[in-house]
Amino acid sequence: MLDVGGGGNSLYRDILPQSVKYDSLNIDPKIDPTYLVGPNGVFPIDDNSYATCLCLNTLEHIYDARFVVDEIYRVLAPSGTVHITVPFIFRIHGHPDDYFRGTPSWWRETLTRAGFSKIELQPLVWGRYTSAGSISGYRGLFKRGRFHLSHFFDLLYSKITFARGDGRYSGRRGERICSVALGYFISAQK
Repeated sequence: MLDVGGGGNSLYRDILPQSVKYDSLNIDPKIDPTYLVGPNGVFPIDDNSYATCLCLNTLEHIYDARFVVDEIYRVLAPSGTVHITVPFIFRIHGHPDDYFRGTPSWWRETLTRAGFSKIELQPLVWGRYTSAGSISGYRGLFKRGRFHLSHFFDLLYSKITFARGDGRYSGRRGERICSVALGYFISAQK
């Protein structure tokens, strides 16, 4: 597995299976990557080298994300998969910078142009209260309490809304919710 934007000191490294051969690529030496590259640098990796690439909350920090998507495609083995998470409606945050938020249409088109198929894009949503709090940063007094309260209200709202359904937003409501997602989980195959 190649973790684009990860490294030995990534916060999630310990939850990945230890049996998986893990390599990483990053611009930050403090993250302890296998491969240290400059921003928008060519990956120092042979073509068709990895069956899986992981890229978590990284592409928004890269000025030319299309180039990186092309590099991911290049190093993936035939039929390899990439799993990406990106923010959408989320405050600007730098490490070292923050450049863009791609829409679902942008991601589908970019991945298709790179050569990917079987593109699946899943909106990452909570509910209206949690989304509003995340956007605002829960400013003011009792931040932690309001954070937990917003999750409680969203849970209560979903229980009432889906009391007789299958637990999915569909139709117009689903389209509205998906267009204000806090982020996206994207999978695609080479």
